Amino acid sequence: MNGSRRARIPPRPLPTSWHGCARKVPPQSESPGIPMNSPILVATIVASRGNRGEVSARCAGGPPERLLKVEEVFLGGAQGGLERVPLLRNWAHKGRWILQFPEVESISQARALVGRRIFLAEEELPVLQEDRFYTFHLVGSTVLHKDGRELGKVKDSQAGQAHDFLVVERCDGLEALVPMVRAIVLEIDTRAGKVIVDPPAGLLEGEPEEVR
Repeated sequence: MNGSRRARIPPRPLPTSWHGCARKVPPQSESPGIPMNSPILVATIVASRGNRGEVSARCAGGPPERLLKVEEVFLGGAQGGLERVPLLRNWAHKGRWILQFPEVESISQARALVGRRIFLAEEELPVLQEDRFYTFHLVGSTVLHKDGRELGKVKDSQAGQAHDFLVVERCDGLEALVPMVRAIVLEIDTRAGKVIVDPPAGLLEGEPEEVR
């Protein structure tokens, strides 16, 4: 990669994205007895909530409502590794996933969890509707312009406020963040491993602007 140069995304109207709220992360150290070869990042704890130890988590794209049937999660440790933790309660509130863990009963204990990441095993993810998918299913897919030209490969996904992004390695080796919106991502074929796009000028081809 060429330093921190990334293609800048021109401002455009952002329709609602249509994918699931999870992304796969590289394998990491696991706690003993936890069989998790492909941990799936579903949320990050961003704040304490209330005065009984609840925490507020931001999902990795998509609404939290689809996770409300989860009964236990894997909590990323402050020093690495994963810890299996049951949920006492969980609910959605204003776009956040609110959780209460055993033995976390105070504001100070909840604040100590801020920044910790929440994972599920892939087989434990909620089943999506037939026309929906999780963004980690797109990693490795070929990105094609609508006219058929190859523009790069999907490396990862990244959560955003209004929508998620695909991290695409362009054919020239630079990285670009492609908004997961219907105006730009025209077609996705997870079986064929291809994503067809209509990108703004300079996003996936040509000289990008420097990110400041």
